[in-house]
Amino acid sequence: MNRTVKAVVQMGLLHAPAFITTPLRDWAQKRELNRAMEIARRTRVSKEQVIEALEQFTFDCDVMLHCSMVNIGKIQGGAKFLADTLLAKVDTSQHTLIVSALPHRGAFASWLSESRTFDVRTAPVAMGAVNERLAQHPDARRSIHPTHSVVAIGPHAAHYTAEHHLDITPFGPHSPYCKLITRHAKTLLLGATQNNVTFIHAIEDLLGDAHPVNVYKRRQYSVPCIDQQGRQLTVATPVHAPWPGALRDCDCMNDLLTKHHALHTVPLGEAAVTMFDCHDYAMLYLDYLASGRSIYGKHRVTDALLQRIEQVKALLAQP
Repeated sequence: MNRTVKAVVQMGLLHAPAFITTPLRDWAQKRELNRAMEIARRTRVSKEQVIEALEQFTFDCDVMLHCSMVNIGKIQGGAKFLADTLLAKVDTSQHTLIVSALPHRGAFASWLSESRTFDVRTAPVAMGAVNERLAQHPDARRSIHPTHSVVAIGPHAAHYTAEHHLDITPFGPHSPYCKLITRHAKTLLLGATQNNVTFIHAIEDLLGDAHPVNVYKRRQYSVPCIDQQGRQLTVATPVHAPWPGALRDCDCMNDLLTKHHALHTVPLGEAAVTMFDCHDYAMLYLDYLASGRSIYGKHRVTDALLQRIEQVKALLAQP
């Protein structure tokens, strides 16, 4: 389906009445479950196959994991095996493993409107079984953010998580997503796709008003939060607007990353394992923006955009 047509359909569903959207949502969830069961029946992936795939990558730095077991198949040992294997591969005595710990999947606007309180000690991790297991690790530290929290395990866990609540957007300079870029961390896509990559939003936030697409809704939420010591604080955050999200297509980065030899991909089951350097990706994406293209499509290149891109490049180049 044409990307614009798909976006229009998605926007129409967002504003459709409940008697239309509820059965469609139920149908989509059932379809996704049936798809997962079919993949599991069709493709079994052994522990040895997972280990062989991971051995083709170099884990010599901090790693941000995005995992989708269902896309790969039925993995022997399940989430526990994957979590334990990744902790060993990254070697969390030397490097830090980071995973998404979003407490909700879906539209955050309606979710936050229900007077939510984010308690970092008890908030759910709605990002799959592997992330849930890693969040339960005794050395795990979780960032305080009501929509885009992360969990980090390793010597730099505090660096990634301690300041997330200080920004007025989820992906600002204090966020773990921005720090992935400045620390030259790597992103590991284990069955996940480019559309699961979240740190790209840090580039949008750093560009601010110069970014060609306004990705946020106007409303700023003030969300009550509770830290690890039980202290109360308030975190300000906007939420992403649905229209840019409907247009978003990060797969456009695959060709660019491949062309610059910045992408390493190995097949696994019915999907793949992919790794790239977050800083390399960010620099290539800034050039992509300067050329008049983005994950949202084509845009007009302004002097303000080019000037801000150079400023952000200089900022990200700092040690």
